[in-house]
Amino acid sequence: MKNETMYFNDLLSIWLEKQKQARALSTYVKYRHLADRYISPYFRSIQLSKVDLPMLQTFRNSLLSPDSLHPLGNGTIRCILLLVNSILRLSYETGQTNGILYLPPRLPKKRPEVPVFTLQEQKQLEHYLTAHTGISEAVIYLGLYTGLRVGELCALRWENIHFSDRYLHVRHTVQRLTRLDTTHKSELILSGPKSISSNRLVPLPAFLLPILQPYSHPEHPDYFLLSQSANSPMDPRTFQNHYQRILSQAGLRYLNFHAIRHTFATRCITNGMDPKTLSEILGHSDLKVTLEYYFHSSLEFKKEQIDRLTALSPAVHTSLPDMPHNMTD
Repeated sequence: MKNETMYFNDLLSIWLEKQKQARALSTYVKYRHLADRYISPYFRSIQLSKVDLPMLQTFRNSLLSPDSLHPLGNGTIRCILLLVNSILRLSYETGQTNGILYLPPRLPKKRPEVPVFTLQEQKQLEHYLTAHTGISEAVIYLGLYTGLRVGELCALRWENIHFSDRYLHVRHTVQRLTRLDTTHKSELILSGPKSISSNRLVPLPAFLLPILQPYSHPEHPDYFLLSQSANSPMDPRTFQNHYQRILSQAGLRYLNFHAIRHTFATRCITNGMDPKTLSEILGHSDLKVTLEYYFHSSLEFKKEQIDRLTALSPAVHTSLPDMPHNMTD
């Protein structure tokens, strides 16, 4: 039933409660953060009946404003717009509005620049990891050849690694999330993986097995790889600190840990792995994400591809005829 005095933020609270019941905790926390920071302040004290397309367009423009001290990425803006559209759809479904208002979430394409390690840098890192043994070094090696996310690596238990069959099973992830109480403190949460497709089997290269096995606990298969206990996984931030220290000691520039995942994807494609297989290994639900965000073609690889094309030309095998003197460009 239509409520003439209902405010937009009243409906936002109802919508958030529905998401809390239907979504994973990490997803709900993300939605709550975006709602509290960007949606609720803008629509404060605005009745639903006053919301119209010009107002929504002004809101959209405010997110895109280049004057902002901390400009938002396209992915964040797109997510906020999708949330607002979902709230507007709920207002129609509950009879609060007579029609569905809609904010186009499509934005100008802006491919994120995510640096990857060059082949020489990767070799240098692997040389260091081989020369300096430790569980952190072994897990970084594991990341280089599986592309697992840092939270997935921190959530790995020894029972998830099947040495005899040469694969691992990604079943959980670890994240540090902000509490939803008044303290706003964060806590470490062990939960299911990011999506259904993220729950996956990942093959292991044979050379990694003897690198990992010395640290395994056959008598305690429920122990986490990194914390060596059954109860508390390592905080991803702690592991990233170890990773940063290792890069420094290896004499390498700092790239955040997600660059390891991008480096893995790039090596897979440049060495001939088909994108569909790579997409499944990475745990993507959409092949387009794999190709658009996780494949970084180096100049060396582009030259190699051009050389393959050049080899098809008859000019490579026969001398070119003399060009007419009167030929112009």
